[in-house]
Amino acid sequence: MVLLVFCQYQEELLKKYKIDVGDSLELDEVDRTILTNLREDSRMSLQEISRKSGISDATIQFRLKRMKANGAIERFTISANPAATGYVVTAIILVQTDGDRHDQTLMDLARIPEITEVYGILGEYDLFLKVWSRGLEELKTIINDRIRSVEGVKNLLEIVVMDRAKEESPPV
Repeated sequence: MVLLVFCQYQEELLKKYKIDVGDSLELDEVDRTILTNLREDSRMSLQEISRKSGISDATIQFRLKRMKANGAIERFTISANPAATGYVVTAIILVQTDGDRHDQTLMDLARIPEITEVYGILGEYDLFLKVWSRGLEELKTIINDRIRSVEGVKNLLEIVVMDRAKEESPPV
């Protein structure tokens, strides 16, 4: 029953935010192989991917363009070590929102640069935030002066991360 309700809610969200999960994003084994190689090393050349996978350079180039065009690849980026950038404190913050302002609150929170992830969630809280700061004092300022001041934020549950055992994008 809970799964059915969740699936219905998920369908409503997909329609509300006009998210198309049609055939255009379906990946075959060739696409997955290319993505797996790039996930290991985003600077890997087409020739290196070809050598490792046995897929021709031309096919890899075509598939990359297609995956970029259809949204399967959102962007090409790097992953910086947080300690090197000075952002050494991570917090997970659960947010209860005013139901009438939920969508605007979500968008307002997403504009805060130190908040790197914002998720709408089900349960006692409405939003899940991942927040980075240079120290606990800065985190306190972000929470008290920037997050709590957003109209529609009713209550927070702050969790400071002690150890990061694993952090990566979803499997390909």
